[in-house]
Amino acid sequence: MAFVELTDTSGETVLVNPIAVAYLRTGGDGSTDLYFAGRAEPLRLTGAPSDIVRALENAAPTPPDPTLSLLA
Repeated sequence: MAFVELTDTSGETVLVNPIAVAYLRTGGDGSTDLYFAGRAEPLRLTGAPSDIVRALENAAPTPPDPTLSLLA
């Protein structure tokens, strides 16, 4: 399972599992609020939402090629 290392607004490093992310919302001062499934309070991260999305997308595993599974 891939995790992404991000920095919250206090300067602490946090590890985020992209699968658990429910949605992102722009926060104040150029930050991003990241909401998780089942958690009421967001995690406030430094960086623009587009940067956070890019980091999460890069960590997500790519699905296997269905053609190769047919050959196996």
